[in-house]
Amino acid sequence: MSGEGLVSVRMSKSLSSLFGGIAERQGLSVHEAARRLISRLQSFTPDELKSLKDPPREPGMARLSLYVGWDLIDLLTDAAHDSNLSHSSIFRRLLYGYLVNGEIEFVQKGKDWKLQVVSEKRHENSVPERAGS
Repeated sequence: MSGEGLVSVRMSKSLSSLFGGIAERQGLSVHEAARRLISRLQSFTPDELKSLKDPPREPGMARLSLYVGWDLIDLLTDAAHDSNLSHSSIFRRLLYGYLVNGEIEFVQKGKDWKLQVVSEKRHENSVPERAGS
């Protein structure tokens, strides 16, 4: 992290490429897409974060520096402290759960949006569409 509200995360090149491509298709920078994802961290308990799958290891990890701002760095740091996971692990799990395996989803609650773990039964019966779209 630096004085500019940057957080550096490590992830596989394939996950980083998928994230960048999906953000671009939605007309977002990777920084804005990261902010939207991290801003919903309060949706999860520490145990829910730990229960999310970490993507399979691949050779060649990429380092991605994301400007998310101080408030979201604080949120990410609190989640990391409470769950005993690193910033990178939390971010990878969120991306993998949302973009690849359909383990988490955005849901609207009143006027707000939150992330939630997809129920086990519903998750077993669904096929993730995000990665192939």
